[in-house]
Amino acid sequence: MMFARSLSSGRGPRRPRILRNVVLLASGAGCGLGAYHYLRASATERRKMRVAVEGVGRFFRSISVGLLISLDYWWTTRGLDEESDEYETAAAPVHQRSADRIVSGALKNGGLYIKLGQGLGCFNQVLPRQYIDTLKTLQDKALARKSGELDLLFMEDFGQLPSQLFASLNPEPVAAASLAQVFKAVTKDNREVAIKAQYIDLRDRYEGDIWTIKTLLKLVAIVHPRFSLSWIFEELRETLAEELDFEHEAHNLEQCGRDLRELPFVYVPHVHWKLTSKRVLTAEWIDGCKSSDRESIQRMGLSLADVARKVITTFSHQIFLTGFVHGDPHPGNVLIRPAPHNNKTAQVVLLDHGLYTRLEEEMRVSLCKMWKSIVKNDLNVIQNEAQKLGVEDYELLAVMLTSRSIATHKKMLGIANSMLTKEDVEAVKNTFFQFDGVMKVLRALPTSMIIILRNINIVRSVSRELGAPVNRFNIMAKSAIHGASLSTDPSQRTWRGSVSSWVEAVNFDFRLMWLSVKLWWSVNTLRAMRLVGLMPPGSVLLEQAMLA
Repeated sequence: MMFARSLSSGRGPRRPRILRNVVLLASGAGCGLGAYHYLRASATERRKMRVAVEGVGRFFRSISVGLLISLDYWWTTRGLDEESDEYETAAAPVHQRSADRIVSGALKNGGLYIKLGQGLGCFNQVLPRQYIDTLKTLQDKALARKSGELDLLFMEDFGQLPSQLFASLNPEPVAAASLAQVFKAVTKDNREVAIKAQYIDLRDRYEGDIWTIKTLLKLVAIVHPRFSLSWIFEELRETLAEELDFEHEAHNLEQCGRDLRELPFVYVPHVHWKLTSKRVLTAEWIDGCKSSDRESIQRMGLSLADVARKVITTFSHQIFLTGFVHGDPHPGNVLIRPAPHNNKTAQVVLLDHGLYTRLEEEMRVSLCKMWKSIVKNDLNVIQNEAQKLGVEDYELLAVMLTSRSIATHKKMLGIANSMLTKEDVEAVKNTFFQFDGVMKVLRALPTSMIIILRNINIVRSVSRELGAPVNRFNIMAKSAIHGASLSTDPSQRTWRGSVSSWVEAVNFDFRLMWLSVKLWWSVNTLRAMRLVGLMPPGSVLLEQAMLA
């Protein structure tokens, strides 16, 4: 009996050991087979295997960032009313920590995550200032890449090494972005060129990263319904895919050059098609500084006002006249240099043409008419044109487009004769920061209009960094008036229609000039009143709104 018991107790531990050994043997065999397959695979197949494994890490890193941000907001603001001042005070440091986490996670994941962070940074009507300021750092940052990647990319796309195609090439990138690095080289015919080389694994990881980002945004929408942004990502998914096609970008570049030929101060680099592929874009090298670099602009002997005017005019021309609009005109994509024919004036050079949108003619005309009507303060026309764009809250749309409140526009211009009350100042503030209203407007707008708003926000930011030396509203309004005259209506093509359009343009030029004089007087009156202590609280905000 005792012998039997000892036998049975001796057999028990063997079964788990046998099972464990079988598992270990199977795991070892699996790893061995995987390693064998990896070692026998080509360089391209190995890269795809690494991308698949690294994708798991990117997924869990993204989820952890999202959870940390959610928990931070919940813990820090628990029990506080979202509309209270206490909530704003408690949430401010959380905004900063969250923005820092997003930047850190985007840089570690790279690629589309950086692109997503850059896109979020343009929603200044929705996100707190801490996000906007912090996410700007993503414009010039990207992951460090392994040496030899450029050689492998050229072998896959051209069947030759860069050293065989170029007379010389600097192996160190001169710039890095979310999707590519830029190298400086010299062609066989002795021309300096910029080589925009896509990160070699970006296409391999595209679908996996898209799925992860969609999943993360859906989780955010579940936990924080007010911050549901997955619909924006879905709307812009097609444009993201187009950005990965550098041949498509080269065609955009050439179309942009044709559209802006009548602006002599704009320059678009030439494409070297024989050295361009889906993942490599070779174009003329351009020396210049960022459009927001005040010190470099002044060091070149150029006027900040001249630069701001030309940058604003360039993109206003695209929005209101051509309808083919650059979607990412951040300072690194808009270079400034002295004009070749006159080094005392600025030339605007446009780079990075991957993200574009084309406005339908009806939409372009509606935008033009909205701006005209804002100048005239014609609420009926503004409302009608907003409805054509799918938006009911026409006043908020007008603010998002122009940074000016229709309701207080007349009163602001008449401030020299009528002091604004504290309630008036709050009305301006509340018009500019309506989260739910802004989200509703964005949902209602066509996809192309979201890119237009991105363009307008970036250009406004550049103007502010230059010190707002010109009246951006007036410059855009003039382009809108000109664009409205380019009607598809046959009656407008007659000589009478042309004369009528000319008279209307002159009338609006006079109206804008008069508004500029009144605005100048109002702003200087504000400053004088503030100096003598007569300006109520909020006057700084009001002045900024008037100069936006």
